[in-house]
Amino acid sequence: MALRNHPRAFTLVELLVVIGIIALLISILLPSLNKAREQGNRVACLSNLRQLGGAMIMYTNENKGYFPRSSASANAADDWIFWEAGRDLNEGALVKYLGNLFVANHYRCPSDNVDSHAVYPYSYTMNEYMGGLNPPTAAADLHSRIKITMVRRPTDKILLLDEASTTIDDGCWCPQRYVAGAGAHNLLSNRHDKKAETANDPNAGRGNALFVDGHAYYIERKNSNDPMFYDYMN
Repeated sequence: MALRNHPRAFTLVELLVVIGIIALLISILLPSLNKAREQGNRVACLSNLRQLGGAMIMYTNENKGYFPRSSASANAADDWIFWEAGRDLNEGALVKYLGNLFVANHYRCPSDNVDSHAVYPYSYTMNEYMGGLNPPTAAADLHSRIKITMVRRPTDKILLLDEASTTIDDGCWCPQRYVAGAGAHNLLSNRHDKKAETANDPNAGRGNALFVDGHAYYIERKNSNDPMFYDYMN
């Protein structure tokens, strides 16, 4: 009588080898998967900025060409985002053009941990050179909000950007000023570039920005610190 052939079971050593190979493959693939996920978040962040840019242009069309205010800490009725406690978020200047209902994710980068922010729970900030301060100061470079037609070379001028979590403190981006205690300018975030988000180096990495003409782009952080890219008169 012929004996049946039984399938041979894996030995412990063979199982350990298979597990080791799987672990090695995961370690090789994981960085690529994380990179792909971050690239997807970067694209989603750019999409948010483009939507906000379209809303900004529609706002100027209905308000004699003026931009909304940059939403610094002092409350103003026409802030681009009503972020302070006690304010109705649905009254922000852009909500009307984004579906008539405030959606927090429109104002947040998907890679940004907004819980780490000291005060302001969103990612995007508006160039004070376009929206002014609330109220405007006497300093020549801190003016009242302006008209879109006053911007020279609008394709080069930043209107909104994804600000670094290390410097963000309100809805206003002040590229030429220093944040008390931080030792750095209000900085463009470099989180998508996998540089240290804690770095205060004004030349470190790249991030997302929206320009006055409505296009959004992944730019060098050092460019955002150049008046050619933030001063509407330059």
